[in-house]
Amino acid sequence: MRGRDLFHTAKPVLHAVASALRIIPKPIAVWMWTISDWLPELPGVAFRYCLLKRLARRCGDNVLVGRGVEIKYPERLTIGSNVSIHKHCYLDAYGELDIDDEVSIAHQTSLVSFQHTWNDESAPIRDNPVVCGKIRIGRDVWIGCGVRIMAGVEIGNRSVVAAGAVVTRHVPSGVVAAGVPAKVVKSIVNPSHGDRPRQHG
Repeated sequence: MRGRDLFHTAKPVLHAVASALRIIPKPIAVWMWTISDWLPELPGVAFRYCLLKRLARRCGDNVLVGRGVEIKYPERLTIGSNVSIHKHCYLDAYGELDIDDEVSIAHQTSLVSFQHTWNDESAPIRDNPVVCGKIRIGRDVWIGCGVRIMAGVEIGNRSVVAAGAVVTRHVPSGVVAAGVPAKVVKSIVNPSHGDRPRQHG
C-alpha cells in the first residue's frame, strides 16, 4: 500500500488527534516533537504529522517528516500535500517558508530564510541584525540530499536541485540546478509539450 493510500485510510484518526493537540501549549508540543524521534518509524511519522498540523501555519494531507528533522518558527511555515521531508533536515522559517504540493526533500538538507548582516562593526557579526527572505518551493520539486537553500530563494515548479547544491538565486521551473553556487545545468521540459522553464527577474 502506498503511503498516500495509507494516509487516507488513517486520515480521520490523524485529524482527530491533530485537533486534540490544539489545546496543548506550543512549548509542550515542541517538546513532544523532540521525543517523537523515540517512536517506531510509522507511529513516529503519524505523530509528527499530527504535531505539524498543530504547529504550522498550514499543513496539507500526507506529509511525511523523518526522524531528526528540526523546524524553527513553524508558525511561519506553510506546507502542501504529498510532501516528504527526510531525516535530519533543518527548516528555519523565520523569514517565512512555503512548500507546495508533491515536494520531496532528501536527508540532511537545510532551508534558512534569513541571513546575518555585518554592517555594525561595534558588535560581533552574530549580534548584527538579521534580514529575512521568504523561501518558496514550487509544486513537484525534488531536492537532493545535503542541499542548502538560502534566504529569498524561489524554486519553480517541477524542478530538481541536485545533491550538495547551494542555492542562492531563484531556480526556474522545469530545470535541474546543481553546484556551488547552484546553476541551471539542464532543462527537463519536453519540447513537444510546448512548455518552457519559467524565468525569474
